[in-house]
Parts: sequence; structure tokens; C-alpha cells
Amino acid sequence: MELPLSPLQARWWFLCTSYPGGMSPLVDLVHRLRGPLDADAWARAVDEVVNRHEILRTLFATRPGGPVQLVGPPAGIRMEVLDLRDLPAGQREERARELLDERRRLSLDLEAGPLVHTSLLRLADDDHVWRMTIHHILADGASLAVIDRELTALYPALAAGREPELPAPAVQYGDYAVWQTHADTEQADEDRAYWREQLAGLVPLELIEALPRPAAKGAPAAEVTRTLDAELTRRIEELARGARGTRFMVLLAALHVLLAQASGQDGFAIGIPVAGAGRARPELAGIVGLFNNALALRGDLSGDPSFGELLARTRETVLDALDHQELPWGQVVALLDEPADPGRAQGFQAMFLHDEVAPAARLVLPGLRVEGFPLGIPRVLHDLMVYAGPSPEGLSLKFVYDTGVLAEPTVAALAATYEHLLRTAVGDPGLRLSELAEQR
Repeated sequence: MELPLSPLQARWWFLCTSYPGGMSPLVDLVHRLRGPLDADAWARAVDEVVNRHEILRTLFATRPGGPVQLVGPPAGIRMEVLDLRDLPAGQREERARELLDERRRLSLDLEAGPLVHTSLLRLADDDHVWRMTIHHILADGASLAVIDRELTALYPALAAGREPELPAPAVQYGDYAVWQTHADTEQADEDRAYWREQLAGLVPLELIEALPRPAAKGAPAAEVTRTLDAELTRRIEELARGARGTRFMVLLAALHVLLAQASGQDGFAIGIPVAGAGRARPELAGIVGLFNNALALRGDLSGDPSFGELLARTRETVLDALDHQELPWGQVVALLDEPADPGRAQGFQAMFLHDEVAPAARLVLPGLRVEGFPLGIPRVLHDLMVYAGPSPEGLSLKFVYDTGVLAEPTVAALAATYEHLLRTAVGDPGLRLSELAEQR
């Protein structure tokens, strides 16, 4: 069965075929399963997930009119089983990480496939690590939660010899791709006009302390972490409420100030992810697929405003952008008339990702304890990605960076300055940005 690509898939197709690199953009699930795992039932549960979702059985082909999706038959998936029990106990975890890191550096052929890989590593009779790696053109981060929910329903039933009580998906991602070909053109035209105006004169972000930019991206990523204490977190949220905004808006405003100070620029944008229209439709909420979009938000730092004034501007920018969030990022990039550069992401070079609440455990299996199994970060598309989310201490910050563009001392200094900016700003939101700079 041949289907059109969704606009979001078309963007990934362009990136992957125009700038092929050493590894493909991937999303992956990794779980450590402690306890008596029924490996056969687990394999059948994973097969069933793949059979339920056509997108996990999809390859791509080039036709005279452009690329198309080719959906394969429901034949499950071959699970690689790696037995590490012959190694000394102290070496098994390290070897498991090495093997998984190798598999996360895959270069997947969109036409030949496979575009989904899965492995089960046996560290002991009652200790397994399972991983599923999916090409990003097939799925987004929210899709991983869908897979976890389905495994939570499928595995216990199959392990007990019962037929799983999980209704078949009402629609598939291919239906969404077809619907997108008949999208509201009037709304799309309005969105294009909005983004053309908002991003006119956009300049790339270049941090003063950056390394010489490589000709092409491909260096591994690294991260610097920092935790904001509960009192600072409370004051951030208090400031947000007083401005009729959110914690996200306060953090984004402060990040604009940080990067403006670190670059000497004010015409750049920071990218944020949004779930996209598909996830808002009830019939698509439980579907594996690529729905997430990106928005480029410019901070209006003109006129040396106070931080409180900047926060009000940031709130307005965010709300307006969300009203025009449906235009796929690839179509926004086309409006910029920005030449493609394999050494730099188009549109924005920094991203901000924020979780309002701590993620709950998504995979719950009777008789098993499900844990994470942290791995390294092989590569990031952008120079800097800042993650913020709740932690038991207050607010956790993670600065993930491209080591080909930024050095660790530079990023560590950025993280420390960001915390200082936030403390100063919430302490006196009437301070002007120039005064915030003097407080460093």
C-alpha cells in the first residue's frame, strides 16, 4: 500500500536524503526489567505492537511525483537477543551500554530498511535490558509512551496465556498523512503570513565562546546538569502567576537573556517543540507516528526592558505562536529563504524543552521492576538544547550540547549564569536587562 508522506515526514525525508550523515535521527525506548521475565511473552507483546501500528512496518520509496510510504504486512519484528551472562558480573552493565550505544549509532536506509530495531540483553536470569530504536521519520517522543502503554496491557495477558483485551486502533498514521494533503489552505496561508512577519530578519545564533564551526555536524553530544532548589522554583512559579503566565514563560524569557548576553545578539530565535494537531484529535491520541512540530520564538529584548516587561512580551509571543502552530516546521523554514548548511541547523540553533510535571512511570509490569538504563547522547541537531523539569529538589536543568561547537567549560558557565539570572530576576523583576548583565 502506497501512501503520501505527512508534511512533517517530508521535512525529515529532505534532511536525511540531502544531508546524509554517519547515523540516522532516532528515537528509542530503553528499559531495564528486573525479575522473572517471560522472554517469549515479551517478544510476542513487541510483535503485537508492531502489528498494531502500520507506521512501524513502513519503508519509503521514490516515485516520479516524490517519496511515498510503503506499508508492509503485519509480520512482527525480529528481536535480537544478546546473552551477557557468561561475562563476569561486574562487566555486564558496561558491555550492555557499549552494545546499545553501537546500535544507537545506526545509519538506517529509508528505502531498504529496517527502520525499527529491537534487542533484549540478558544480564542475569532475572535482569534484562530491552531496547527499541525507531527512525525519527516514523515516530516522535509521545509515540514511545503509546508503545509503553500497549506493552503494559499486552505482556501480562500473554504471559498468563490470555488473549489481550486491547482494541485495535481506529485509524493509522497513514490516514493522518492523507488528511494532511487536504488541510485547510486558508489557515495555512494565514500561518505563513504570521511566520513570515515574525521571522523576518532572523539571524543565526553564534555564541561568543563557541568553537570554530565545523563544516558538517556529526560530533557527539554531552551534557551539563544543574538543579534549582525548591525556594527558587517556588519564586519562579510565583512570578509566573503574577504575570498571568507559566513557569515555562519565565524560563524561556531568562534563556533569551542568557543567550543574548552570551552572543551579543538579539535577533535570534529559540526553538520549542509542540505536540501538533494530530495528538489533539481523540482518534489519533493513541497512534504511533510523527506528530510533533517545532516553533521558532524570537525574544523581543529591544529598548532595554525590565525582566517583568520582557516576561509580558514573552507571554504574548508564546500565545500568538501557539495560535499558528500547525504550519509544519519545514514549510516555515522555506519562508526564511535561508541556505541549507550541513554545519548548522536552520531557523534556530538552540532549543528549550520543558516538562510541567514529573513524568510518571509509563511501563508497569506485574512481577517486574522497571527501571531506566541511562545511555550516552550520540548527537544533537542543534548547538544547544536546554531541558527543564521537576525534580525532588526543585527544578532540574540539563544543558545538552554539540561538542563540535561548544566546549564543556563554556556550557558549564552558561548553566551557572542562567541560575544566577533567574535568582536575580525573580528577586527584582523590575531590573532592566542591562542591570541584570551588571549583576553577573
